[in-house]
Amino acid sequence: MAAESGVESRGQSTNLLGTLRRVIAGLGPFLVFLFLFVLLLILSPAFRSPTSLGLLLLESAAIAIVACGQTFVIMIGGIDLSVEAMVSFSGVTAAILIAGSNIAGGQVANGIPAIYAVLIAVSAGLLIGLFQGMLITLFRMNPLIVTLGFRSILLGISLVWTNGAGINIVREGITDTITSRIPLVGDWNLPMPFVIALTIYAISWVILRHMRFGRYAYAIGGNGEEASRLSGINVNRIKIMIYGISGLLAAIAGVLVMSRLRSGAYQNGTNMTLISVAAVVIGGTPLTGGKGGVWGTMIGVFIIRIVEQGMVYLSVPSNAKEIVVGVIIVLAVLLDVIRQGEITWLRLGKRRVET
Repeated sequence: MAAESGVESRGQSTNLLGTLRRVIAGLGPFLVFLFLFVLLLILSPAFRSPTSLGLLLLESAAIAIVACGQTFVIMIGGIDLSVEAMVSFSGVTAAILIAGSNIAGGQVANGIPAIYAVLIAVSAGLLIGLFQGMLITLFRMNPLIVTLGFRSILLGISLVWTNGAGINIVREGITDTITSRIPLVGDWNLPMPFVIALTIYAISWVILRHMRFGRYAYAIGGNGEEASRLSGINVNRIKIMIYGISGLLAAIAGVLVMSRLRSGAYQNGTNMTLISVAAVVIGGTPLTGGKGGVWGTMIGVFIIRIVEQGMVYLSVPSNAKEIVVGVIIVLAVLLDVIRQGEITWLRLGKRRVET
């Protein structure tokens, strides 16, 4: 009886540790964000103002949309290195159409209405994303090479069209609406770009968790393409559509950035590829795919942005920003490796607990 009691006790302890491990893994990114948020509130009184918190939401909106699309791609075990170029390209395209000129300076009279310019730019992002997906699936090309190539192509087009200078616009119509703020209480308000980001995340969550398309995406990343084909999934169609989603969302982010800055420039998407991948991994979606979700990605974006904003409020030299972003990316990949159990001594330690 004593032996059975001891075995039962060890079993309960193991189950408890396993449950605790899963809870920490699930809530880990949120707890990190909460810790950083409270720490910055304590250390920097200026951060407590409605303006600062509104700026955090505003700064997070565009990259969150890009990272949402990146989540879909990484979910199936792929990667999209073209997103930052797509942000620049869509912004430049919309700005040139609105201004009616590719010459840097003020807006001229022969541009088209902003709503049509935005629709054209976003549609171009969708079509380019779909084309990349076709190259990757139908021609069995490596997604790393394809998206890296399109990164260079799109940045080159943006640079040639603008001659390296920003195309300025006057905000009107849809560009004015998507950069507005929704008043709440007193000085508190909600930036419209963040509302758009939240809407996109809600739709994406429904697609991934409650629709067949999402289940297929998880299956492709978790079980592998061949096993998914054998189970009746049209893997090529799903992959093409997912790269189209990534292109579409990156183009939407590009329009938001262009509207906010009132300028389309080839630098608008700088570093968004690295930050989006880091946010996805920090949020719990492994680079191998098959697990994770978009809300974790949103938390990952907030973690990166609050670190960057904290550096400003704590008077850390701006030149150190690149170092910090690089460290975050390396730590994100290390976290992914730890989650996958690819470190032998950590895996052995886990086995000792479970035996």
